[in-house]
Amino acid sequence: MEDATITGKIVVIAKLELESPLMIGSGQDEFADIEVMKDKKGNPFIPATSLTGVLRHYFEENISDKKNPDFECFWGTPKKTSSDEEEKEEFQSSFICRDLHTDDAKIRIRDGVKIDPRTQTALDKAKYDFEIIEKGAKFDLFWEVTLRKNNSKETYDRILASLIEALKKGTIHIGAKTNSGFGKCKLTNLQIFDFDFSRKQDVLKWLKQDFKGGKFKLDAEPFQVQSDVFTIDAKFAIKNSIIIRAYSEKVNMPDATSLSSAGKFVLPGTSLKGAIRHRALKILKTLCPADPLKVEIPEKKIKELFGTAGKNDEPIKGRVRVEEKEINYIEPVLQNRIKIDRFTGGTIKTALFNSMPLWPKTNDSESVEVSIKILDYKPWEAGLMMQVLKDLWCEDLAVGGEKSIGRGVLNGLYARIKWKDKELVITPSEKGLNFSDESATSELNDFAKKVREELVA
Repeated sequence: MEDATITGKIVVIAKLELESPLMIGSGQDEFADIEVMKDKKGNPFIPATSLTGVLRHYFEENISDKKNPDFECFWGTPKKTSSDEEEKEEFQSSFICRDLHTDDAKIRIRDGVKIDPRTQTALDKAKYDFEIIEKGAKFDLFWEVTLRKNNSKETYDRILASLIEALKKGTIHIGAKTNSGFGKCKLTNLQIFDFDFSRKQDVLKWLKQDFKGGKFKLDAEPFQVQSDVFTIDAKFAIKNSIIIRAYSEKVNMPDATSLSSAGKFVLPGTSLKGAIRHRALKILKTLCPADPLKVEIPEKKIKELFGTAGKNDEPIKGRVRVEEKEINYIEPVLQNRIKIDRFTGGTIKTALFNSMPLWPKTNDSESVEVSIKILDYKPWEAGLMMQVLKDLWCEDLAVGGEKSIGRGVLNGLYARIKWKDKELVITPSEKGLNFSDESATSELNDFAKKVREELVA
């Protein structure tokens, strides 16, 4: 049996700051259909199980060297079941993560509604609301890694370096609705403490929990990440106006305002992702051959790409991630409206209502940013998303509410598409469009052609 004597500890202390709203459900529904988890004082917190599970999944899915035996020692092995075919050695996890608490979080309730994908209207009795923790909240992060004589400290350092780098870059999202932009976070105020138990002073420091004079990075190279991601980052001007409908709790406010988060108007990932999904399905149905045997292919392809969690469907994790972004260079304007009787053409009594859409300050303001990622993409999926981008760019795909009266139409100003080691920047010009790399343009055109090939295969 190998020597499992403890030889040291590595402690990581930092802040985990939310860059987008966070939703981790508690199973309670007293104030909303979905409430966030709270401690005994009523403050929201992130359970260690949630963060550890996400970190382990990210590492196991994206790190190329999966055969290193120290990985199982670091994360631990799952409990055996009677169905296990072969006996495997069990390891207790060397990694400890505490619950993450905060004292500066703000909780807000958002409304949601399920949309019929065929009619693009709200389903009957499908409205719900959910609590979120607003972005900007900072949570206390504490990790402790136990080093044993039969472990490789170099490997453990590299694992920690990989996790820290991913959190610093905002690559890892936690909680629910991560593909709709929720749960994006970044690591700040990082301190790392390395206790070598062969030295008495280090043993005493760890026993006293004396965390002073920590370093700010590990002297280790992160593991290489193997993840194929197709990314679109684009900027748009608002042609007319836009409203992501929200309802104020204050008296004397309009019947409908535009959604805000942490005091800023935002385009939520839920709204944008819904519009993108519907348009992608429409494109596939248009390109699909008129063959009864292929009529279900578009729906199947969209579920495989965007995921599904319906009662009648097998749960599928989507691979399209849309970020929540602030809407800039705009001003809210109050508008009074009335409902019209479609038979008489006259107004309906007591049907006066008002809303506060957002209007651009100038016609060419970069008001709306769109960030779309396809994880582990296939060429035809990238081609499909390029066609959706074209519709957004050319004012053919509106987002938000009140689209029937011209709101939510966008005009493309800038797009950067990245995949593998390629990058293409698109900007408008008097003659049409400027492309930064003709060879990259040719490859994207090939991706677009593969959409039809995928449907007829």
